[in-house]
Amino acid sequence: MDELKKQYPAAVEEATKIFSLGEIQKVMQGLLREQVSVRNMVTILETMADFGGVTKRTDILVEKVRQALGRQICLQYADENRKIHALTVDPAFLQKLVDSKVDTVNGPVAALDPVLHRAWISALSASIAAVQEKGYIPIILCPEEARYLVKSSTEREMPGIVVLSVPEIASDIYLESLGEVKVE
Repeated sequence: MDELKKQYPAAVEEATKIFSLGEIQKVMQGLLREQVSVRNMVTILETMADFGGVTKRTDILVEKVRQALGRQICLQYADENRKIHALTVDPAFLQKLVDSKVDTVNGPVAALDPVLHRAWISALSASIAAVQEKGYIPIILCPEEARYLVKSSTEREMPGIVVLSVPEIASDIYLESLGEVKVE
């Protein structure tokens, strides 16, 4: 932070006025947990400062920073034609997932019925296997309000799965749907 402050004093000052170093570190850890590069510290701090008046919740700040870093994230997964091949999720199931959300001290979690959770993981596993057979990286695309819950609900069984939200998709990135995950 000291080195960054030499080149970008306003960004560092604004962010540290609102957030402690521990809070900034938690956002960085949230990004790194999902393989998002934290090299663009200026954008991270500016985004945190922008939303600091609205919330200090780490999960929300991570989502807003991800959106600010959207182009960088997309280029990680796009092919040479700037195309991302992604699966979507049945909107009815996504609504159930969002409705099951429970806020805990560690952030929101999906509190799905165990039978429904198993059906979700089973359907997702089958869809991921089909995508991998075609030679693509399994990427799930979903609405902003569901992204964190989709990621957290699959983390135990599929820790490496990439989950992107619609607002993270940069304007120069093309999307190709590989299908929809249907939960029976």
